[in-house]
Amino acid sequence: YPFAGFDAPALREILKNQLPPPEPVAEPPAQVDVPTYENYAGPLFSTKCAACHGDLASGGLNLSTYAGLMEGGQDGAVIVPGDSANSLLVQIQSAGKHFANLTAEELDVIRKWIDSGAPEK
Repeated sequence: YPFAGFDAPALREILKNQLPPPEPVAEPPAQVDVPTYENYAGPLFSTKCAACHGDLASGGLNLSTYAGLMEGGQDGAVIVPGDSANSLLVQIQSAGKHFANLTAEELDVIRKWIDSGAPEK
């Protein structure tokens, strides 16, 4: 169909071929029997949270390293090892009002990880 003198479908195909390929979408890690920061929490946070809580450290919270996560942010610690119910990260994610939320399954694994002491490895 011509639009403003252009063959719109043909133009769309020409432009589509000139665009760079889309960035690959990172997949969250597979669930594990014994979650650690290294095998589950870290990769999950890198995939789902690091855009804001990585180098930008929104709210002073950097989830891209274990040390940064355990240090917490401007509101204090976000992980209380052995106590997911009192961990701010779980409280915020459970409320479902954060800008980006983990799935229920991901949050369950994070709870399990925290309740087991939030080990790094």
